[in-house]
Amino acid sequence: SSPVGLPFSVLNAETSAPVLAGMLQLAEPSDAASGSDVWIADFSVLDATGKYLLQVEGIGQSPPFPIDTRLYPPLLRQTARSYYYQRCGSALLKKYAEAWQHPECHAADASIFSPSAVVKPATGGWHDGGDYGQYTVSGAYAAGLLLLLHDHFPNALPDGSLAIPESGNSVPDLLDEVRWELEWLLKMQAEDGGFYHKLTPLEPVKPVSPAKDTEPRFLFPPSTAATGGACALLAKASRVFKAHDVDFAGRCLQTALAAWDYLESHPDDGGFQNPPNVRTPSFTDTDDSEERFWAAVELSLATRNQKYLQAVKTLADERVPLLSASGYWGNMMPLAVAAILDDATNTFESRLRQEALTDLLSLADTLREKIQTDGYRLSLQEGEFTWGSNGAILNNAIILCLAHRYQPKPEYRQGAQDQLQYILGRNPLSMCYVTGFGAHPPAHLSHPATMAGSAATPIPGLLAGGPNQFLNDNALAKMFTSASAPATVYLDSEESFSSNQATISWNAALAYVAAFYSDL
Repeated sequence: SSPVGLPFSVLNAETSAPVLAGMLQLAEPSDAASGSDVWIADFSVLDATGKYLLQVEGIGQSPPFPIDTRLYPPLLRQTARSYYYQRCGSALLKKYAEAWQHPECHAADASIFSPSAVVKPATGGWHDGGDYGQYTVSGAYAAGLLLLLHDHFPNALPDGSLAIPESGNSVPDLLDEVRWELEWLLKMQAEDGGFYHKLTPLEPVKPVSPAKDTEPRFLFPPSTAATGGACALLAKASRVFKAHDVDFAGRCLQTALAAWDYLESHPDDGGFQNPPNVRTPSFTDTDDSEERFWAAVELSLATRNQKYLQAVKTLADERVPLLSASGYWGNMMPLAVAAILDDATNTFESRLRQEALTDLLSLADTLREKIQTDGYRLSLQEGEFTWGSNGAILNNAIILCLAHRYQPKPEYRQGAQDQLQYILGRNPLSMCYVTGFGAHPPAHLSHPATMAGSAATPIPGLLAGGPNQFLNDNALAKMFTSASAPATVYLDSEESFSSNQATISWNAALAYVAAFYSDL
């Protein structure tokens, strides 16, 4: 914490020869998030491909790091491929899953949680990550982000790129993987058109391998948030898959239309709540307006029906501003805004398009202001390191990526990259929060398939949740206090589910941002 910057050198990692020298610059004294002074070593003029080390006099050397123009495609591929390991209702074969293979899991159908206990087909889809449960709102957001990735970067993950069982069928591998989730989602619709909120046991299951989890699973009552998210996703899927499988696209659209009918007859239910004695995560979304709006937007694009266009107008008039926060499973508005701004057929009024763009840029500018004043160039501040902070950081990065897509500015592109660099190791703990990448990745992820498996390392390509200053598990509460520097409150421990968990929605955000930089 000297007020005078120390000298630094960049060395060739293979020969130890110095290639550049400079002085550290003070970026932020007494940074609240990290609890330390933050110094920057600026070697951005170095652009020669190779592996290097950063050496600071009196402190030491960094791990080796590459400078290359193709750093991000391997990250994108492994992040997208991680969904294969999350598949439910299927055996993971050694040919594709390698050390993380397992027999067929969760092959039994589920009972509707009601006095009648009717059994209904419910196999397939993805495990959410932190447990083997499946949650409609989380799945809809994750699959929606992956379809947006395909929209924006259609050549990023072509047929054969992910080495999954469907590879070689002339359909992009990313769409094959998303279809695994969509086929499950189609089963989640109740007879009245609503979507069951989740498919889980009555209470959390202790970590066992997927095939050994034989606890009965239940379909819990529909919610308007789950129905809205599923409606939007399936309407979007009907457009995306039309070029590959007309019959499947038609099934998606018909299911979405029935879901909209349910929404028309069911006002916002205030959010799903667990019934008594049910202890699996509730994924409560108390405001379904974003899901309804996204559903109306996607149905408008899929059908060109004035009924849905009028719903878009009505719902937009009820939301001012239209977009005010980054996305997650409880706020799907960024997906709706992207759909409006991507539309090249003038389906929507110019006023709505301008409102969507203005709100997006305003949010992006707010994030940039945070980044510019933060020593680590981070979009989170003290008080915002919640459960899943890494997911929040990447969802902020998506806002900046979208802003750059619709109104290109270097500061948007750089701001999003700053968030990705934090995830990959430029953070107070020098952790790469993605399994299988970097010098210090998570080794003890709170992920049941990894915890109960025999592999020596976690499934690769999974994003750990990240620092959680609110100490939402006993492991964190034993090691930290409310006075701990927020960006350091993380444990690479199976016991710390609130900082070291992985979920399909956080991984989808990582995949999108990795695709953005793979495309540059």
